[in-house]
Amino acid sequence: MARTDKWASLSTQTREALRSDLLSGRWEPGKRLQVGELSKLYGASTTVMREALTRLAGEQLVSFVPNHGFFVAQLTLDELHDLTELRCRIEGFGVALAIERGSLAWESELIGAHHRLERTPRRKTDDPHHISPEWLEAHQDFHAKILEPCRISALIDLAATLADATVLYRQWTAPSQAAESRDIEAEHREILESVLARDAVTAEKLLREHYELTTRIITQSLS
Repeated sequence: MARTDKWASLSTQTREALRSDLLSGRWEPGKRLQVGELSKLYGASTTVMREALTRLAGEQLVSFVPNHGFFVAQLTLDELHDLTELRCRIEGFGVALAIERGSLAWESELIGAHHRLERTPRRKTDDPHHISPEWLEAHQDFHAKILEPCRISALIDLAATLADATVLYRQWTAPSQAAESRDIEAEHREILESVLARDAVTAEKLLREHYELTTRIITQSLS
């Protein structure tokens, strides 16, 4: 039993470390991920590393091509637009339910998540053209907290998967003028205010504008 628990812990640690590096933009979309090289990098066996890559493929962060191996997930711009539309629709439904079902305690937690997001530097000190992992985590936590009271786990999980798909591209378009001049802090404040006001129509509208602007910036940068 102890060996099984240790294996599970090592597998989880390896997967989370790799996941963090993928989302921080360590490798660009489409980059091949060599199992042997990653095993040395993370100090894990090839078996553990393959399991981690396979799990991340299930989260759409990695793609597997038979006879070729694993690659950092890569979307076409059409796919990115389709996923953005799907995200807007499911989160529109999710935020309406969250506003209907959310408690006062949830409001307090949401304010706390937003406070952490606002106080976390968006850019890396040693690399101001890319987004910091700490901000990315706070950003994902804020958006996840908005949906939490809807109490539909499948919706929440899908929203998180769709969010991760855009993070890979956000990192590589962060140096663009449009990305650097964007007032994303104001966008988050407006979303928070609409949710706290229990205004589902405005909250859904602002979330859609927020996500569609991200996709437009990515599209402009990659076109």
